[in-house]
Amino acid sequence: MKEINNLAKRSIKWRFKNPVTIVMTMVQPLVWLVLFANLFTTGTNNYMRFILAGILVMAILFSSGMSGIANYSLRANGSYYRVIISPISRKSIIIAHVLDAVVLSGIQITALLIIAFLFGVRIETGFIGFLCLWLLLIIMIAVVATLSYLLSIHIPDENGFIAMINTLTLPLFFLSTALVQKGKLSPILEFLISINPISYVVDSLRNLIMGPTIDWQIYGASCGGMFVLAIFLIIAVSKKLEALY
Repeated sequence: MKEINNLAKRSIKWRFKNPVTIVMTMVQPLVWLVLFANLFTTGTNNYMRFILAGILVMAILFSSGMSGIANYSLRANGSYYRVIISPISRKSIIIAHVLDAVVLSGIQITALLIIAFLFGVRIETGFIGFLCLWLLLIIMIAVVATLSYLLSIHIPDENGFIAMINTLTLPLFFLSTALVQKGKLSPILEFLISINPISYVVDSLRNLIMGPTIDWQIYGASCGGMFVLAIFLIIAVSKKLEALY
């Protein structure tokens, strides 16, 4: 636990010394939430209420997806390798990276929820729904951040890393239920959306936001599926680090 705490503090300290990494991933979700949600809102049809779940997922894909970029800066100053060659559990390194991503994405999620609240959006499933929403989002952050770390190991160039993250996150976001409802698209798109795990996360978040009651079946499936994937990725990346260094 001490190892994780020290490594996480080091990563978070680096993050706040480089605030551009926070700002550059925050702008787009904020623009989508405020601008597009209001453009498509007509009368009593509050599109912001509908789109909020998708924008929260967008924030995680962009911010936690880019979390691995810190490794390139840490390699340049040599601190990355000092950590790797030290007698520290590889799982501790990955978990500390995930905690850093939780802080980064948590700042953005909090900002998005506050803005949505100011525009009149409420979590219809109440306080329990609010807690469930955060739990699912944190588990998703763990999945995306660990995958980002894995890519930063294999991709030697920072520009290549950014290109790969965009290549992965944009289709995952747009080929999901983040912006549209099922049943309103072509059969091919419907199929692609149905096999996208992000769709199930968005649907569960949307249920928590729009209520009126929690659908525990879809929540359990999305939360459980993301949790299993997170554990699998953490173990896989830990073994990869052990094999490389």
